[in-house]
Amino acid sequence: MARPKNQNLNFHNLLILVSKLRRKLDSQIEAEVHYRGFKNFKSSYLPIFLILYKEGSTTVRIAEECGVTKQAISKLLLEMANLGFIKTQVNKQDRRSSIVLLSAKGMKMATEVRDCLTNLTDNYKSLMGKTKYENLVELLEVLWILHE
Repeated sequence: MARPKNQNLNFHNLLILVSKLRRKLDSQIEAEVHYRGFKNFKSSYLPIFLILYKEGSTTVRIAEECGVTKQAISKLLLEMANLGFIKTQVNKQDRRSSIVLLSAKGMKMATEVRDCLTNLTDNYKSLMGKTKYENLVELLEVLWILHE
C-alpha cells in the first residue's frame, strides 16, 4: 500500500502517528454512536463498554486493563453510573469490593458500539485487504507486549 502523499505527517515518529490515529478513531466512533441516537456517549467510555460487555469486573481490574489509575477509572465509572450505563453489585468473593456491570441501557449502547467497531474493522479489511489488516493488528500487539 502506498504511503499517503501528505508531507505534514511525520512517518518517522510512531508516537505521533499512533496518537493521531487514536484521536481520529475516537472521533469517528463517537460520531457514529451519536448518529445512532446515543448522544451522551464519549469515546472515553469505549474501553469500559468493551471490558464489561460479557461479564462484570472490579474497578481495580478495569483500571489495570485500561492502563490507568483506579482513581481515574472510578471517576469515569461514576459518570457512567450517573448516566445509567452501569450498575454495581456486591462482589460475592470479596465483600469489600463491588462488581461493575452494564445496565440494560449500557448493554444496548455497548451493542451499538461493538457494531460500529465491526463496521470499521470490515471497512479497513476491505480497503487494506484482510491479510494486511491482520498483520497490522499482529504488529501492534507485538509492540504492546514489548512495552509491558
